[in-house]
Order: sequence, then structure tokens, then C-alpha cells
Amino acid sequence: MIVRNQGFTLLEVLLAITVLGVVVAMLSISLSGTLRVVDATERQAEVYHQAQTTLRRITEDLSAALATKEMGFIGKKSEQDGQRADTLVFASLAHLVLNPEQQKPGVAVIRYQLQVDTEDVRTLRLLRSDDLLLPGVDTGKEEASGSGFLLADNLRSVRFGYLNRQGQEFDSWGGALGASESQDVQPLPAGVHCTLEFWLDPDKETAQIFSTSVLIPAGIVVAKGKDEN
Repeated sequence: MIVRNQGFTLLEVLLAITVLGVVVAMLSISLSGTLRVVDATERQAEVYHQAQTTLRRITEDLSAALATKEMGFIGKKSEQDGQRADTLVFASLAHLVLNPEQQKPGVAVIRYQLQVDTEDVRTLRLLRSDDLLLPGVDTGKEEASGSGFLLADNLRSVRFGYLNRQGQEFDSWGGALGASESQDVQPLPAGVHCTLEFWLDPDKETAQIFSTSVLIPAGIVVAKGKDEN
């Protein structure tokens, strides 16, 4: 009896390699798609968290805003590469005391200003500065120094809208919309509408918009008092 060793033919080997290649390619496509979805989800979750934190901080600062002789409420409409990049300066009781041994609570001058990100000029960084208001110093006339704590990055635009008690919205506040020369204290807006636009993917030009409206009690009370007179 003769026993013959049987093996795979060349055609069978090539067919097996082809099938294996197709399976590996399908797994690679599926895996890469899953990774893209995971990355996009993580990026979006980070944006949502950053937006929530930023809007909460802005809300607390504006809710405690007040009018003083040393510091007016100044909101300026600005643009960066065709996108809104507004700035805001005002006095507020929302002074952050990070070191009680060296810092004291009190009325603070709070500034919101934007810087272009040096790593990607398409994106903006929102900075917040918080300095105690010194009596007799007209800090409202000081220009923004560009310094402060980073509050949010990867921004496309920042827009502030200012509402008077009649519900009219303005792109800026202070100066012509503020107090006259005969007034001691500039009036506050009754509310501020804040809109933040975060990049999701600058290359694909996809972004996410977050907004909130903040009532300013001091502005409403003062407005009521003037209306009654």
C-alpha cells in the first residue's frame, strides 16, 4: 500500500491569503472608525465641560456686578479674523480669594479679554483677570494688559450683548451708552447675553455654540429707581 503526502496547492494558499487580507482590512477599517468616534466623543465632552465651567464663572461674576465711581461697566465689540472677540471690564463682588493669608475679599475689577493661541492662530484663548479695586484709581481707563488666568481655549469667537431695561440689545456698553458727564456713576446693563463658540475641528470648520443670559440685579434696581423718579 502506497501512502501519498497531500498538501495545499498554490491556488489554495493564495485564496487563503486573500481571504485573510480582506478580514484584516475590514477589522482595521472598523477599528479606525471606532477610534475616530471615541476621539470625537472625548473632544466634544471636553468642550461641553469647558463651556459649562466658563459660563458658570461669567454668570457668577456678572451677577455680582456693581457700579462705582472708580470703575464703569465697559463692554467693547472687537473682531479677530472676521470673528467676534469681544472684551469686557467691570467691577464685581465676585473677587476670588485663592490665598486667604495674603489676599483680602472686596470689590474687584474683572476683565475678560482674548488672545490668539500661538500654537494655532485660528483659535482664541479667553483670559480672566481679577484685581482688587483701589479707591481713587480710575482703573476703567487702563487698557487690557493681556495677562490673566486662562479660563477657556480652543475658541472660535466670543460675543457679549448688553440689554437695557427695555429689552433693547447693544453690541457694546459704556462710553456713549454709559453715563453722561454730569453723572457720578455709569449705569449698568440690566442683563448680558454671552455666546461662546468652541472649535470641534478647525480643519473641518466644525464648531459648537453655547450661550447664556445673565441678569444683573444692580442694573435692574438702579434702572427701577431712575424710572420712578
